Amino acid sequence: MVEESWLPYDGVALARLVPAGGEVVDALVGRGLPVDCCRVFVRDRGRELEVRELPAGRAVFLGAFEDGVNSYWLVLGSGAVWMVRGYDDGGGEQGYELVNSSVLGLQRVLAVWEEFVRSGWSDEDDGYEEYVEGVVGRARDGDPEAFGDEEAWWARHFEEVELGVLVPEGA
Repeated sequence: MVEESWLPYDGVALARLVPAGGEVVDALVGRGLPVDCCRVFVRDRGRELEVRELPAGRAVFLGAFEDGVNSYWLVLGSGAVWMVRGYDDGGGEQGYELVNSSVLGLQRVLAVWEEFVRSGWSDEDDGYEEYVEGVVGRARDGDPEAFGDEEAWWARHFEEVELGVLVPEGA
């Protein structure tokens, strides 16, 4: 994993939003989240920690999928990470989905994804299927709740890894 691509969030701003602190704040001001985790999670400094009400409660913006349509939000009351699907322009419908049970879960799953994409493996390599099984297993272990429903974001994403739709870069 390319650790320098992971940056902490603004601790002062987070302290104002989450005065009690805790593991959410520790995770975000410690390791932080990736600047660009192989297009699946991309930080946007202009929107970082923007506050919004979601059906799950008051939340702050963490980042977005590369398309900018799907975005990741930390729900302050629960510490869970939710995805908002759809544009924020107010013109269309939006959907909401639990993505990770916690920031730590998001960090773990993103680390597995980043390691996979940058692994150098090819789907033509001997042992690739076993390697992929290990990758998917580590992702599930990183946040089991995120894989509890086969239609969930990460379950579908890593199913595409299993099916060979998503492969390491350069493969």
